[in-house]
Amino acid sequence: MAKSRGVRGAASWCAIAALFYLLVRSILYTIVSTIMGWIQPGASMAKPVGFTDVSIGLFQLLIGIGAIAIPLWWMLRFTRLQGRDLRITLPAPWSPAFCLPVFLGLANISNLAGALLSHLLGIESSTTRLPSGGFELFLQFLVLCVLPAIGEELFFRGALQGLLRPCGSSVAIFGPALLFALLHLNPIQGLTALVCAVFLGWLAERSGSILPGMLLHFTNNCLAFLSLYLRLYAPENLAFALELFIVVFFPLFSLWLLYHARKQGFRFSVGLHPGVDVLDVFTSPAYTLTIAFLLLYTFFIV
Repeated sequence: MAKSRGVRGAASWCAIAALFYLLVRSILYTIVSTIMGWIQPGASMAKPVGFTDVSIGLFQLLIGIGAIAIPLWWMLRFTRLQGRDLRITLPAPWSPAFCLPVFLGLANISNLAGALLSHLLGIESSTTRLPSGGFELFLQFLVLCVLPAIGEELFFRGALQGLLRPCGSSVAIFGPALLFALLHLNPIQGLTALVCAVFLGWLAERSGSILPGMLLHFTNNCLAFLSLYLRLYAPENLAFALELFIVVFFPLFSLWLLYHARKQGFRFSVGLHPGVDVLDVFTSPAYTLTIAFLLLYTFFIV
């Protein structure tokens, strides 16, 4: 019963923090849009008429940093989360040569599954617009590659996973991963996000640090950024060749690595500490209601 109460309380705080993150992001977005409208009537973040790409990039950075920093400060101030729980520390020995290809392989297998699902459901994917170069492109690189790799790992694999870690590694990995996926508010992106979050959560538990996950997250974002840029500005054959290489090489190479690692006795469970059952996270009414709300919001409102 004590363990059940423990996971129920930790999962509740994770759910509240996730909703707070979504709320803060929405409020900051609204505030910035309102200020833009005062400066340039009719302008907003959705329709940034009269504003340069540099201004929009700075606004995006401000919103992204605030959406992470404010909930993180709140958690450190009002929950049992401590700074050491974030695991911003040097990792135990780990294998980048194994983890990076496997992570990219799993991410691209999920991307392929998402693309197939999107095609079957008739969902049109939106394309992010990138500047062709200059400081504007650098700002978008910070927004799309650097900020998510640092901020999301700090918040989800650091703070939320840190709250659930006393309940066991499995629930600490799964609980934040599901929230992370649903907070994308997109069923196709959420599929890839869930797979990536589970792997990054496992890596944080295995290595004792969120720094390796930041590196893997950053690398994956950079490959996606490069693919998008080449699709927009490079010859069509070059962009197609890179995307084909990424979606074919990494999945096949990762499966080969996993096969040989398993033959040599590798087990994902090694280094994890036991605890409650992973589904015990749903004993928290707050967590369960948050998941239901995010599912409803994703599939019926967005």
